[in-house]
Amino acid sequence: MEFNLELETKRLERKLTHIAEKGFLPQALLQIVSNTAVLQLASRAKISVQPLQPQVTSGMHIQGAPLVTRAAFTYDPKETAILFGKLLAMLDNAEEPLASSAVKLRNAIENKELSIQEACDAFIADDNMFFADWAARIPESPSLVRFLAQGSLTPSLQVQTDLLKEHRNDEEPWPYGHCPHCGSQPLIASLKEKEGFKHLTCSFCRLEYRAKRLQCAFCGEEDHNKLEYFKADGEPGYEVHVCKTCSCYIKVSDFRELDRVSIPVLDDLESLTLDILARKQGYARPTLSAWGF
Repeated sequence: MEFNLELETKRLERKLTHIAEKGFLPQALLQIVSNTAVLQLASRAKISVQPLQPQVTSGMHIQGAPLVTRAAFTYDPKETAILFGKLLAMLDNAEEPLASSAVKLRNAIENKELSIQEACDAFIADDNMFFADWAARIPESPSLVRFLAQGSLTPSLQVQTDLLKEHRNDEEPWPYGHCPHCGSQPLIASLKEKEGFKHLTCSFCRLEYRAKRLQCAFCGEEDHNKLEYFKADGEPGYEVHVCKTCSCYIKVSDFRELDRVSIPVLDDLESLTLDILARKQGYARPTLSAWGF
């Protein structure tokens, strides 16, 4: 489906209004997330990138190989730099310590201690050492550089993964514990259509792809005796699916009987309570949130 900025903007506004009405997120955090999502949508409409070509044969892909590696993804340098700058400027009005941290980071860029390209390349390369180094330099806001890199890259990654869709058939569930496009792990799941088809959202390129309903999203376990789920009071439309084999969990949104919009990265934020409950039960989440924390 072709990207429709007007339609996606309306869906985003409706979703953000719903989250705000719940009142559980700090206003400062909600404002940052809202502004970031709006800026990303506007940027996505301007992105220009070359389509990626599959690096594997169709036979290899059927056996579980992703179409490309994460490192193959590129980005629109101009639009990414513009968005990075807008996100950094947005934080000037944030509460402390974010505002002061943004000043430190801007000074680092001006003094050529950090470049936007360097940060973005590190995110694509999954260079955790790079971000750990900057977390140590700005300990009061340790996730700031990752947030800015991820936030500014996301529109380009979404455009590239959309262009890759023509190279695979999504009618059948993908039975492997990683994204069929880039090989990254899933962020969150959702149930769609009257049949309740399960879709996973990639934590890196944001591809939404079909998966087996009764299968661990990470290790592939299919023994129903080792797969459980639970819900939480006050969180209608969400479940947590846990796997006793790998001790991981994934949240699942199911709004089929609710008049609500599903935007996976915001569903993830809206259901933070379930992350707390899952961790208290000893289960782990292999991926960070879509917002870098």
